[in-house]
Amino acid sequence: MKTDVPLKRLTRLRPQDIVAFLGLEDVDVVGVETLELPTTAHSLDTVLRLRHRDGQEYLLLIEWQGWRDPIFLWRVLDYLAWLGQNRPERPILVLIIYLTPESDVGDTLVQELTGHSGWTVRFPCLRLWQQDAATALASGKPGLLALLPLMHGVTEAMVEQAARQLIITVDSPIQEELLSALGVFAEAFVDTERFLQFVTKERLMSSNLISYLFKDQLEEFAKQKALLEEQLAAQDERLAAQDERMRHTLQQAVEDVIIARFPDAPAALTRRIRNIHDSAQLPPLISTVATAPDLAAVAAALAAAAEQR
Repeated sequence: MKTDVPLKRLTRLRPQDIVAFLGLEDVDVVGVETLELPTTAHSLDTVLRLRHRDGQEYLLLIEWQGWRDPIFLWRVLDYLAWLGQNRPERPILVLIIYLTPESDVGDTLVQELTGHSGWTVRFPCLRLWQQDAATALASGKPGLLALLPLMHGVTEAMVEQAARQLIITVDSPIQEELLSALGVFAEAFVDTERFLQFVTKERLMSSNLISYLFKDQLEEFAKQKALLEEQLAAQDERLAAQDERMRHTLQQAVEDVIIARFPDAPAALTRRIRNIHDSAQLPPLISTVATAPDLAAVAAALAAAAEQR
């Protein structure tokens, strides 16, 4: 299951837990945003507006990364450039959080050429699998409890303990969302039926996160449906154009046969051919015209074909 939706929801629901986990001291969360970039199909995972206890406000872009993307660091650089051009807040900081070793493409973007000076950008980075699950569990912070399955040393018993702590300490509806996120992250090594036994299906089904997950899937389905409809429409246009070309070719063939057999045929007669819009009627009409005894028979055949719409 995709993890971007649970991570965005988790950060929005428990931003102070995440900030504390990142080691930011004396900081208050002023706001949390997910920003859609107007010129691309990408969105910024989470932008926190923070205020230090000394009164200074700043932005912190958190980019969660759970799959391997060779150009990920370039995308992060692009996001920072967009924020710098479109947001007045300063400074603008960034933190990359890798979920798995497989998703880790490093923290440094280096551009250099032999014999020439280049440039380097290093991004602050946190790797969840290097964080201690026992420490997160002992903290009791709901935001960290939901992330527990992604940390080092986690066990099924610890996941169960984390779930029970969330049930005891967090009220609805946030409780259900955090439990759903915990279940999403734990599905790789905790049996689903076992997880449902100590969480209950009712709690999970009442979670807004479930709606967000299905909404994400439905939006993707709608995009695929729209693309398919667009492809079918384009195919219909191509078939219609082919049929139009074939019809004109066959109409010209009927006209050529009439002129070849009856050179004195009036133009009004041959123009009647243009009233025949069904391409399937034209091949047999060619045979009829080729064997017609006179122009009257040709005119009658043309009239009969034009009436069959």
